[in-house]
Amino acid sequence: MKIALLGSKGTTLDLLHAVIAGRDFDIDLVVTLPEPIANRNRVAYYSGHELVEYCRAHGMPVHFVRSYDLKDRADVEFFREAAIDLLLVIGWERLLPAEVLLSLGRIACGMHGSSYGLPKGRGRSPLNWSILTEQNRFITYLFRYSPSVDDGSIIGFKVFDINPFDTIATLHLKNRIAMYHLLRTYVPLIAADKAVYWPQPPEQITFYPKRNPEDGLIDWTQRTLQVYNLIRAVAPPYPPAYCFHQGKTLYITEAYPFESTMFHSSIQPGTVVDISLSLGCFVVKTADGTLLVKKFEGVSVEEISVGDVLEGGSQAEILRQIAQRYHEGVTDEEKEIR
Repeated sequence: MKIALLGSKGTTLDLLHAVIAGRDFDIDLVVTLPEPIANRNRVAYYSGHELVEYCRAHGMPVHFVRSYDLKDRADVEFFREAAIDLLLVIGWERLLPAEVLLSLGRIACGMHGSSYGLPKGRGRSPLNWSILTEQNRFITYLFRYSPSVDDGSIIGFKVFDINPFDTIATLHLKNRIAMYHLLRTYVPLIAADKAVYWPQPPEQITFYPKRNPEDGLIDWTQRTLQVYNLIRAVAPPYPPAYCFHQGKTLYITEAYPFESTMFHSSIQPGTVVDISLSLGCFVVKTADGTLLVKKFEGVSVEEISVGDVLEGGSQAEILRQIAQRYHEGVTDEEKEIR
């Protein structure tokens, strides 16, 4: 059985490494994106160079596609001629067209899930949304791809924790580990035609909408926990949360809830209330306490003074704009974010 891996992100590289190290099955080909196409499509966590170097070091062939949606005729012809039986997908945020799926000897499969369990939480960025909505678990599924949005039949699933210290990076790490564990179990069954494909439960379908880097604008009038959740939900290697300081963009990559009683409640949210030059960090007032900003970019700690007010935005307005990004045909009842 010829197995190919489709992806372009750090999770793609890590899964490939896990498979090679584990020697549970062989991957015969890696299909990925060239950097110009990745940049044009704003692919977060793009790791194409590292992926290619890893493949070269292990004597594995790599193919670069011409389109992210795989609808370019050259891409369709490639899949028709490649004689791929099983296509494993991780780190590829696009649907697979029917022509590509029909070219496979068996199936394409990948991961999707939500804190509620499919069919709730189809769509975009379910891991980010799980942090933002303060969930404490995630159910991730190995499922068979169809041309539609995350509606394929289920092959297997894993449940993992979302703890108060997780970031989007650690959740993707957990999700990738879950995928590897599932593949170790189910790839041999797929090869032997013994895998069982069961339909998603007949429950209310809901979808998450797309998030953009601009959505990470901090609203300092929110509660400390809400600001903290936003920062960790869009932490590196993704475009980080941000605000503005005297005309400069201040990117915050790591912060923690700090103190709720030491600073007066009347202080304007967004106000810098303390600075540590020795530790290179500062403390900001929120609606109900303070946040310790530990790692940041765009502004040096020497440029910041106690009493400075960081300019943010309105997360309520941002959520209103996000809710308008649902793909055509999604009803209000199917919107997970409204």
